Amino acid sequence: MNKIKEKLSKIYLNFLIFIILLKHIIIVNYIFKKLRNNIYMKFEKNGQMSLEFLLISFISIIIFISITLPLTNIAIESISDSINSIETKSEILKIVNCIDAVYSDGIGSKRAVFIEVPVDTTINFYQNTSSNFGIASGNINLRNNNKIINVDFKANNVESSIFLRKKFNTKVIIEWSNINDKISVKV
Repeated sequence: MNKIKEKLSKIYLNFLIFIILLKHIIIVNYIFKKLRNNIYMKFEKNGQMSLEFLLISFISIIIFISITLPLTNIAIESISDSINSIETKSEILKIVNCIDAVYSDGIGSKRAVFIEVPVDTTINFYQNTSSNFGIASGNINLRNNNKIINVDFKANNVESSIFLRKKFNTKVIIEWSNINDKISVKV
């Protein structure tokens, strides 16, 4: 019986020591929390939190810019290629409308039009073999590739080729002379 009392007393004593140590650990932990909070408050008063926020914001902006800038360049290049092809098609349509006007007026008629293309362009005029219409085929040099723009017109007697320089106002003369049956397109 004495042995059991001794064991119980040892267990009880160890338990009391554990409780006392736990209490001290909790108190020490509480003291450390208070000290840590006071230290953070001092840093916060000195602008530590603002500096960290600025640093994180700066890094976020750099990452955002490094991702979006290449995508923006790709989008701008593809948009500028589309705009150049649309403007070139518009200028080709001016020539085609003059060809149709000369064809409607008949032999001996002549028209002139001023053309300014955004990129170097070669325009070939020929008759479509499957229909009774003519085709103006513009070959434009874009940044990434060449693009061909085809525009149909009424006249079937035009066989010519012209080269237009970019950003240069060019006078194009469309003439159906009495000498031959072809409508000529000259720069």
